[in-house]
Amino acid sequence: MLKTFGAALSLASVLAFGVSSASALEVVETQVQKNANGTTTYHFAIKTDPGETLTPGEDFVTVYNFYGLVRGSEKSPTGWSISSQEFGQTPTWMGYPAVRPMDIAGAPNLTWTPSSQIDGGTQIDGFAATTRMVGNTTGSYSAQVTRDAPAVDGSGSAKSKQALVGELMMPRFLAK
Repeated sequence: MLKTFGAALSLASVLAFGVSSASALEVVETQVQKNANGTTTYHFAIKTDPGETLTPGEDFVTVYNFYGLVRGSEKSPTGWSISSQEFGQTPTWMGYPAVRPMDIAGAPNLTWTPSSQIDGGTQIDGFAATTRMVGNTTGSYSAQVTRDAPAVDGSGSAKSKQALVGELMMPRFLAK
């Protein structure tokens, strides 16, 4: 019973962290580049909070509904891999989604995962993808990170998973 209460309390604190981008990982658009062939390349950076890390094999960042994705245009900085799928990888807890981003069927999603630990308090540049769409709209991202947190029993600190969701500018669904 106490373990169940502790797990529930831990989840509540994880979800509470996820609603405030001031104390959590952020995905930011750093540049929108219009290309000569009529496509547009979006450049992103990931900013981590000092209290969190990204653990390889566990943590990730997903940008949802990247309409008009030019396959093969996805870029990652050194030490990161990217995958694109119809339904984006979303943080879960006990098999259930921990956050509810808008994920539209048929729209490509971009998921970046680190291959080595990323410490908190850093900005990682070099994420990009190209689209055939013209114009912007508000889109969403989610992430799963590892956060240092006080242990439930007060005996120091513990690691917990944090799920979060946020907004950023994305390609508009309908072309002009």
